[in-house]
Amino acid sequence: MKILRVFIILVILNSLTLFAKDSNHIYKNLDFLNLNKSQQHKLKKILISHKKRYEKFYYYRQHEEKKLQELIKKDYFDEDKYEDIAEEIEEEAVELEVKTLKKIHKILTKEQRKKFSHYLQEWKVE
Repeated sequence: MKILRVFIILVILNSLTLFAKDSNHIYKNLDFLNLNKSQQHKLKKILISHKKRYEKFYYYRQHEEKKLQELIKKDYFDEDKYEDIAEEIEEEAVELEVKTLKKIHKILTKEQRKKFSHYLQEWKVE
């Protein structure tokens, strides 16, 4: 448990810059799952491998949201273009979420997945 807590603290410190722009982000604490050492190791690898993907997504989202702001500033509101951009952002978020959750799902036991499912909202990419 001590190793998991140290790991969580390290992930939090590492993730602060990544999620600083997202004020709705809540760190995902998995202590309640009682992961074994192998699962902890695999989870650490998953989180590290997805960190770059999250960084790219947040950069992409920020860039696309600037486009949305520009659409609002114009005299004519192009609702189709606005909708297309907003949907693309949402699709990218869902894709990232699914890829992360699929890998986490593989390392959890049936009972852990049941517990994890109650906190699924915390893992939504916003």
